[in-house]
Amino acid sequence: MPTFGELLNQFIARAGITDAELARSTGVQRQTIFRWKEGVTARPRYREDVLRIAAKLRLSPAERDALLLAGGFSPDDSAAVASLLAASSDDAGDVDVSEADGDALVAPRIMHPGEEEDDAPVAADADPPSPAPTLPPPVRRSRLIERPHVMLSVAVVVMLVVALAGVTLLRAVFPATPTPGPATLSALASPIPPATLTPTPAPTATPIVALPGEQLIVIAPFVGYTSSDMQFNVAGRIREAVTDELKRAQLDDVHTVIWPEPITEPAQADAVLTASGAVLAIWGEYDAGRVRASVTAPALDDTFWVNPVDAPSALPLVINQDVPRDARIFALYTLGSYFRSADLASKALAAYERALAQSPTDPTTRATLHFYVGLLTPQMHGHAPQTLTQAIEHYSAALALQPTWENVRYNRGTTYLGRALLSLDERADLDAAIADLSVVIERKPMRVDPLVNRGIAYYQRNGAGDLERARSDFDRVVGLQPQNYQGYYHRALVRIRSGDTAGWQADLAQTQQLAPTYAPAANAFCWAYGTAGEPHKALPYCDAAVAADPSGASLDSRALTLAQLARHAEAAADLRAYLDWVRAAYPALYPKYRGPQVESWIELLELNENPFTPALLESLRKG
Repeated sequence: MPTFGELLNQFIARAGITDAELARSTGVQRQTIFRWKEGVTARPRYREDVLRIAAKLRLSPAERDALLLAGGFSPDDSAAVASLLAASSDDAGDVDVSEADGDALVAPRIMHPGEEEDDAPVAADADPPSPAPTLPPPVRRSRLIERPHVMLSVAVVVMLVVALAGVTLLRAVFPATPTPGPATLSALASPIPPATLTPTPAPTATPIVALPGEQLIVIAPFVGYTSSDMQFNVAGRIREAVTDELKRAQLDDVHTVIWPEPITEPAQADAVLTASGAVLAIWGEYDAGRVRASVTAPALDDTFWVNPVDAPSALPLVINQDVPRDARIFALYTLGSYFRSADLASKALAAYERALAQSPTDPTTRATLHFYVGLLTPQMHGHAPQTLTQAIEHYSAALALQPTWENVRYNRGTTYLGRALLSLDERADLDAAIADLSVVIERKPMRVDPLVNRGIAYYQRNGAGDLERARSDFDRVVGLQPQNYQGYYHRALVRIRSGDTAGWQADLAQTQQLAPTYAPAANAFCWAYGTAGEPHKALPYCDAAVAADPSGASLDSRALTLAQLARHAEAAADLRAYLDWVRAAYPALYPKYRGPQVESWIELLELNENPFTPALLESLRKG
């Protein structure tokens, strides 16, 4: 029986609709659709989402019911669905759908300058020696493998102790009626003591809807599991702290309101956000000595934040009382979450850095803040080796606290890879990248992006057995995602180095079929035919690559082709322009981009000699 992801892939491919268009028209987030299609999230949570998708894809009743059944919902016509499943089961592959529903790793990618961005960047933009692999960008993507808003519910809980900052004083004034049993979160499931709500602050009158140009943070009354004389104004204390930080940040368009009733589950928080147009919802519960809280934000736009497994964990935390400074940490974290949802990444980074400077004692909070600072630092300060080093340090600090957070390890591995591409001595970083990505692949074998980036790291390292390892990774990529043009493109580069002419021709043809405007494919054709001593076949591709990417990155490939056609002056001009591009884009990497060697080629071309002997072409092809 085909899985939900397999059926969804078939129906989307038939309809010829993009994930983004499907997301916009159905209200289902693009990253959610992406996780379904890959089988990372086995089944959807809501039947209504499946029905909206079926309507948009114009499925027949039988097809709609098949999709419902694969998603774990009852079909409307079980008889009609049986024939469809029988017809499609013959060509449906085996897909591992054993993972539980929820956020999964969505990897950030590294890309070359000028390459069209696909998912969330995490590491440096880099362009290795031609023809270099075009890497998925480090952090965008995406928004780092699933969604940032999920992470809010993890780290933010630690900050909610602001509500309990006055517990000690209250106990001194009012004698507490003891609660039977330990006051732990498990006790919250017990029928005693009954839940009561804090009578203050008075909720904002309904309906609560954001005005044009206004940004709302909704704070719901916390459910209190204490005796009647031990009620705390949790929502009011949180609102006070957040409002104070909003004033400090001069965010006059952001306001906090008290929702008129408590929120008790994520679906209800989502509904409140939709109804009010708010940017954040803060909600939770407490007993005499502990607070459990969650922060919910609308799903972020995947074009910037791919990481719907951006979140290290979605589980709420239970914390004991802490010092009042946690009120500031909570407010800063909430502000950072708001800034991210509003696409104000620089302000989000500042808020997270300020929160981290408060030295939170909870390890999950510290790990989460390190994660976000590592994620945002290269984006805000550039993908230079220094900023990538800072990101790696923050990821390492997060992993020291939470070693099982695969998305943090993925981001660190991808950032190691980005730093390697920007370094003259790249071996140590490539080794580290391969080690991190291998751990992620072992834990998440159905994820594609870690395979892509590890294959690129093997290709770049180019040691004994590395081409075979890279080839194996890219074979798995195209096996898991037959429409992934990156898998075919990078496998073609491996085959060029290996001398597999028929293989690289087929892979590059498939790349261009799947992504007709992808300029690196034309440059790879140019390089492959040129280094094979077939300049007449190479030249049309060389011209197409230069036309598509006027930066100068493809000019060295065309130069070696022109030189073999005895067009020495044109080849020399291309190489001079290529060196100008290297000096402007990567001055520190001049030797890595063969600067001195290219200078010697230009000297021979100016003497009307072709420097590209068969032996040199073979050496260039093998990297």
